[in-house]
Formats: sequence, C-alpha cells, structure tokens
Amino acid sequence: MTRQRVVLVSHVGYDAYRHDDGSPFFPPDEFDVTLLARPRDIARVTPGQVGRRIPVDIHPTGELAGSLPELIGDSGFDWVVATQERLLLPAASLRETLGVGGMGTEHTLLLRDKTAMKRHFSAHGIRVPEFMEISEPAQAAELLDTFGRIVIKPVLGSSSMDVHIVRDPSELKTLQQQGFAGTDRYEAEEFIAGRQFHIDSVVSDGVPVATSVSQYLDSHEAFPLDGQVRSHTLDDGPDLDVLLEFNRSVLAAITWFSGVTHLEVFLDDAGTPVFCELGGRPGGAGIDTTFRYRHGISLLYASILPQIGRTVPDRGKQAPADQPATGWSMIYPPRLGRFRGFEASPRAEWLLQLTAPYRPGELVREPRQAKDAIAVASVRGKDAREVVDRLAQVKSELVVSITPE
Repeated sequence: MTRQRVVLVSHVGYDAYRHDDGSPFFPPDEFDVTLLARPRDIARVTPGQVGRRIPVDIHPTGELAGSLPELIGDSGFDWVVATQERLLLPAASLRETLGVGGMGTEHTLLLRDKTAMKRHFSAHGIRVPEFMEISEPAQAAELLDTFGRIVIKPVLGSSSMDVHIVRDPSELKTLQQQGFAGTDRYEAEEFIAGRQFHIDSVVSDGVPVATSVSQYLDSHEAFPLDGQVRSHTLDDGPDLDVLLEFNRSVLAAITWFSGVTHLEVFLDDAGTPVFCELGGRPGGAGIDTTFRYRHGISLLYASILPQIGRTVPDRGKQAPADQPATGWSMIYPPRLGRFRGFEASPRAEWLLQLTAPYRPGELVREPRQAKDAIAVASVRGKDAREVVDRLAQVKSELVVSITPE
C-alpha cells in the first residue's frame, strides 16, 4: 500500500493528533507525515510517529517565519494540513505551489480576511456591521461620528489581539498618536450593542452536521491579571433557535466548504443576529473538549479530514441527557513571574478539562490576547446556570504557584 505524503504545519504538539483511545489521526501505515512545528514540539516526537521533522519558528501569535516551499524542498506531497488560524493562508498558498487538492487562497481569504468575508456574506444577505478598511485610526472619524462607538482591529488578527473599542473622538485621537501595534491591515466597524456568541460546527458542503451555540460572559477588549473569559452553551429557547438558523444561513453562503467553522455573532438589543466573523478552523480555549463531550466528535480531527480528501464525521456519542450543558473558562494569571504549577486544583467528575498552557519554569507574560491564560477549564452540567456556577468553583479552588522575578 502506497502511503500518502502529508505536510502538517502544526501549532500544537504532535500528541494532540490522537483519538480518545490513543490511536493517531495519521496512522503510519497510511500516511507519511512531514511535520513542521516549534523546536520544543519537534523534540517531543517519538521515533516512528512521523517520517520527517522540520523545526520552524511559529510566533506566539501564530505567525510563521520562513517560506514553506523552501522549508519542505522539492519532495512530492499529496496533502497540506493546517488547523490554526494564522497558518491557514500559508498552507493554502503551499497547496497552490505544490498543485495538490484542498482549499486555495481565494476561498481561504473568505474565512480569514475580515473585510473580504464581510463583503462576501453581506452580498449573500447576511447582516454585517458597517465597516471600512483603514491605514490609520484617524480615517475612522466619520464612522465614529455616525455610530458613536466603533471597533478597530487587524484585518488578519486572531485571539482578540490588538482590538480597540473607541467610544469618543478623544480615544480615537489617542490611538492615532499611539499608532497601530503591528504592520497588519486594519479595519474599523460599527460597534454592535448586545450579547456575543460563538457557534461551532462540523460542516459538510456548507451544511452543518453538528453544532454547539455558546454565549460569552466576559469582554474580549482586555485580559486583566486574575481575570477570565468564559462561555457556556445555550439552553433550549428562542435565542438558540434564532442563532442556529443564522448559522445555517451563513454556511449556505460557502457551499464549497467542508470541515469546521467557528462563527462569532452578536444578538443586538433588538434580538437580531449580526455577523462578526467566521473562521474555517476549530475554536480555541475549551471548545474542542466541550464539543467532543456534547457531540462525540473531535473538531481538530473533523477539520483535518477534508484536508486529506476525506469526509467529515456526521455523528458520535452524544452527551447524557441529564448533563447536556458545557462551558469553559480561560483564567488569567494572578501575578507575573515564573510559573511553577498548580498548588491546589478542583477535582470533580463534572470537570472535563483543566490544563496549563504554561510549562513549569516558563516566564508568565502580561496577557495581551485571549489565549494568554494560566489555566483552561471545561465543565459540564444540567443547564447553563449550573455550568456557570461550576466555572466559578474552578476559579475559586485553583491555586497557581508563580515565583516573582
């Protein structure tokens, strides 16, 4: 049997690519994997897991340093796989260079570029915020005058990094004086007053086959020490029905897409859904853990399958009827210093996940983006209220050891 050759550009360790029973997503007798990952993740790959290991510089923001074609050389490949937001466009470009199947840059941009996606979905009848692309904050003055409050963010941004909510001309002037943090393109858009949600789906040709709808409980504007960002799934009711229908309408505008989507959406003060952005990849934090519990499907695996020419799973083991609700929290460090571990942590049968993104001995950074957490917790419960209470219990019982520098 001829093995298929896969380029895997990974932002996580290779052990993440396993099913619950420990079997690999890429069986060695079927796939010859060339792994491009951070040196620390390359070092942890055991012999026989992959055919070739190439260390690359993947910045904490997900930016990839170096040219993928130059890194992999002229060897023939069948597939290119990437599942992290900032790696999707480099992977799409590599597919085009190699002449292999999978999404190219034209379609990937509609799931990555915040202005391109708004134009696309607006043209398909989806309500999007008023927006404009800008090269400096002052160019958004007219939009601010119109709406009284706007959001300015990178067009290709991720993890809520470098997002600014501007409430009056003085704040816009201050931002103009400071300048943008990066060299990325930026956009300004109407601020939508209301509640924010994320909708995570496994998708087959633009049709959702498994979906979870969750509400955010915390702001994404700042990530203070000892703060958190939380989310919980919605109980049955009108909001859930409206958002599921909106998700179906959004996905109907990308009938060429199969894989996994992460849709950010608002319900404005009138209860009308408004598009925020759509990613063609798994959501972060505890989303994969909670989705797998609710639907029996790994979002990571489902996002990979179409990239290697296979269909997405349409079902799995469903959550128990008496414990269908889930939620997660990204908990930010109480202080800065050197991370040592957890001195105390909750232990309960309803705790689905409690992980530390930091490794012992690593220096804890000032949180600048959503994923800069000291702990990620996922829980289950009978309804949203119980899930929120259990997330609070996790935070109150977690004791983090950080040595001041």
